[in-house]
Amino acid sequence: MATIKIMYWKAIPYALRAFDDEGRCSKQLPEPFEAAVDRAAMASGMTEQDDYQSGFHWGQMEERPGTAEAVASEVYDELVAEYPANRLASMSSRRRNT
Repeated sequence: MATIKIMYWKAIPYALRAFDDEGRCSKQLPEPFEAAVDRAAMASGMTEQDDYQSGFHWGQMEERPGTAEAVASEVYDELVAEYPANRLASMSSRRRNT
């Protein structure tokens, strides 16, 4: 059994981390996710380092069967499928102050 949590910038997923009894596995999502975060920060006027950093937060932990590495890979693939380029573009072009 592994525990997984996702790091978000506001509502945009950015990275993930999974843990099991053997250790942890961290993965950053592909470049389009980072670019979406950067665009959203610009649209929100959150470009100063402290403001930008304040947008990051960890989501709730979830347990899934498998090793940390397997669960991290599974969730990574799910997020890439769930957030195609057009969805990321839509999310990053709106002003997000929440």
